[in-house]
Amino acid sequence: MYKRISYHSGRVARRNGSGAAALLAALIAGIALGALLFCPAREKAPSAVPKALSFVPPYKGAEETEAPLYEEAAPEMLTVELASPLITVSVDGEPVEMELEDYVLGVVAGEMPASSAPAALEAQAVAARTFAALHMAGRARCKSGCTVCGDPSCCQAYLSLEQMRQRWGDSFESNYAKLRAAAENTRGLVCVYDGQLINAFYHASSGPATESSEEVFACALPYLVSVESCEGEHEVVTRQEFSEREVVELINAAYPEANMSLPMGEGDLDIWGRSASGRVQLIRIGETVIPGSDLRRVLGLKSTAFEVEREGGVVAFTCLGYGHGVGMSQTGANEMAKRALLPGRYSRTTIQAPSSHGSRLRTGEFCRGLCEPTDEGSSL
Repeated sequence: MYKRISYHSGRVARRNGSGAAALLAALIAGIALGALLFCPAREKAPSAVPKALSFVPPYKGAEETEAPLYEEAAPEMLTVELASPLITVSVDGEPVEMELEDYVLGVVAGEMPASSAPAALEAQAVAARTFAALHMAGRARCKSGCTVCGDPSCCQAYLSLEQMRQRWGDSFESNYAKLRAAAENTRGLVCVYDGQLINAFYHASSGPATESSEEVFACALPYLVSVESCEGEHEVVTRQEFSEREVVELINAAYPEANMSLPMGEGDLDIWGRSASGRVQLIRIGETVIPGSDLRRVLGLKSTAFEVEREGGVVAFTCLGYGHGVGMSQTGANEMAKRALLPGRYSRTTIQAPSSHGSRLRTGEFCRGLCEPTDEGSSL
């Protein structure tokens, strides 16, 4: 179940009608069920359903404010106590202390186009806030030494106000207002599975299906499972070409045991296995075999959902999607928001507010702490 905080206590209810609140509930639900967006006609139910998904207050002592979009009283729910409303962010190598909600806005600006649908931006804000809450609660670590950083390979992309002005130019005012609304409309919202803050991974594009967490991070989480996606014509498809010499030099530098040479042989790039989502699990490179994710890193491929072609001394990789594929597809989120797809399964999802303060956060270890992926942040 999804719940919402009002920073202290407040009134809450499902919003009247099937507007933004219902769509936001649907979008956020996808983060916890494995991939944010599914086409109803091709729907596959995940093997596990969240028992208690709650939104929790981000810090102690916040002033009481009502949740403006809700009306009915909420049942008892979890709260989280953090030491401060401030978060320390490493920006260009320098520690900067700021309000959590300002950080969330900067992440939404850095991670998604401002042209995205409002409900998709709100889903991104919840994912960003959940990621930050894990770090603020001490359940995840940033290699910078600060609470979080602006490096998406470690944490989440982040734009300062000045960077937003430079990126958006004359559109700054309108874009800023749109993203500020996404942060404010979800103020204090985070995702929890079975009483624990989730690992809110997301990526640019999933291709036909998202990936299960164990295929990327060697850590099976019941709310990060593979499901068919709904990106349609906006699915990211890329073709990256290399000369045989480039491939041989890059692979041998990273894996000398591959012992590849020119001209390349037929078995030098041989896919040995794929996951259920179609991503390459294992691939033979010369005289050794490595995970598909390792080859993606070495060659700078957009994803591990790739096909390989060789012709005339050129090696071409056609990749579906962009990123590790786990959790929320940002492209899928935007498509679902634009189409206002509200599958019936979301009837189990609500957005609510806590009725009281004081419970301690009950959260398990963050997946990054358990599995420690080496080169994948939340958004790659």
